[in-house]
Amino acid sequence: MSIGTIKQLSSSVLSSGSLWDLKNQKELAGLKPPELLMGVRTDLLQGDVSREWCKWIIEQFIDHDFINSKVSFIKIYKEVSKSLTILLGKQIDDDDKILIGKHLSNLVLERVEFIKEEQQRRKGITREIKEELLSIYGASPRCWLTGYKFSKEAVFNFTASKLDKVDLTLPTYIDRYRPIGVKERDISIEVDHLYPFSLGGKDCIDNYRLICGWANKVKSNHVTGYSFGTKPSGKNKLYPKSYYYWVLRTIGLKRKCEVPNCKNNIYNSELTVTSSLGASKSINPVSMMVICKDHDTLNKRYLKRDILE
Repeated sequence: MSIGTIKQLSSSVLSSGSLWDLKNQKELAGLKPPELLMGVRTDLLQGDVSREWCKWIIEQFIDHDFINSKVSFIKIYKEVSKSLTILLGKQIDDDDKILIGKHLSNLVLERVEFIKEEQQRRKGITREIKEELLSIYGASPRCWLTGYKFSKEAVFNFTASKLDKVDLTLPTYIDRYRPIGVKERDISIEVDHLYPFSLGGKDCIDNYRLICGWANKVKSNHVTGYSFGTKPSGKNKLYPKSYYYWVLRTIGLKRKCEVPNCKNNIYNSELTVTSSLGASKSINPVSMMVICKDHDTLNKRYLKRDILE
């Protein structure tokens, strides 16, 4: 890493005049972000970029006919081979092209099957399934992505009929970085698909998780933080829509307090985020560090709920 790289990055990324400049974009594509300055979340940021890229790479080979008709591996392989010839030309030999084509065709076939399953009707979550999930999670169930501990009233409502449900008590103060409790749905128990149904996730007990309504709303069917835009949203205009997903994804991947020697994790504690560079520093996807409430030293973390409504 050199100071020249930093200057080039800042002139490329931070200059609004270069946003639609193709030459500048090509220069930026050739730069490698300085990993030494990417903090503790290099794994998350670069891993999600690769995940998103790989999905797009595979999906570029999907023909509309694959979705609208019955398709075989052989048919997909023929079409993938044609596309590879366009993309690769004579850059690699035929044997390598055949191996790449076979592997890609399998991935395309899997993706097509996922997309077709998305068109199927989603199963309803029965009371029996809910009771089975509660038995799996034990006497004090928590949200699988935040560690939020559900109240007895929320547990009751989860299996109760609509007429029998009781009101849930909303908190007076809300963590601005993980705002659970602005609405009653936020602290309710919902059923999440570990792998999104819309991306081919199965409707079965192995793919179900108990999740708080806030996390379910934020997670939606996204699998990376790059699925969102970056425009600030909500009444307070504090963060872009993607911000809360980054918080959720960081907590959901790390699943424990990152303070050395701390034993608190998502199964026994509520988790939130702070900056790895100090409590007074800005918290963004590069600097996010997962902590439990025992190690929270951030001032002005909590806001009155009505500010966030």
